[in-house]
Amino acid sequence: MKKIIAIFVFCAGLGLVCSPWAVADNLKEDAEIIVDKARLVIEEVKNAPDSGPAYDLIRQCAGVAIIPDMFKGGFIVGGSYGKGVVVARKDGKWSGPSFVYIGAGSVGFQIGVQITDLILVVIGQNTMDSFLRSNFKLGADAAVAAGPVGAQATAATDLFLKGGIYSYSRSKGLFAGVSLEGAGLGTDFDLNRAYYQTTSNPKDIL
Repeated sequence: MKKIIAIFVFCAGLGLVCSPWAVADNLKEDAEIIVDKARLVIEEVKNAPDSGPAYDLIRQCAGVAIIPDMFKGGFIVGGSYGKGVVVARKDGKWSGPSFVYIGAGSVGFQIGVQITDLILVVIGQNTMDSFLRSNFKLGADAAVAAGPVGAQATAATDLFLKGGIYSYSRSKGLFAGVSLEGAGLGTDFDLNRAYYQTTSNPKDIL
């Protein structure tokens, strides 16, 4: 998994002016922080109890999205929002990261696990192609289900055969499947451009 992880700023008034170069530098720094956090999420999940089924899926998936620090607190989270990265897997090799954002009006989750980090495991190339659209809605553009953990591993079979997305959460060492029906996801072109300097198109990156 080491290869997985191979705001717009405006200042005005009172003489505080942010130059275009400062904006670009800040965006690049933001992008690098997100990549570092995503890498840490994967490393920590690797050591989490019952994460075996998730890694079995990742080894055969078409792509993975990691959203660090997305949700905090409550059994139902309203107006949640987060930024992260998606990487594609082709011929056993991982691409560089393309930056994404995700938002949801409300999110339900299993057994009251507080969500801080989110992982989306994309199954099938057709699902991955849909996943890269500018405006993608989980559950509408592709099937989404809480990812299997532990003894639930056999529950992965149907969605794996048909293609879809498995979602996982991680919080304080806890690892669980999470329901994200209706959440929207899109490409963060500004962060892509700041990170790569040459392109912002996820199709060029992934």
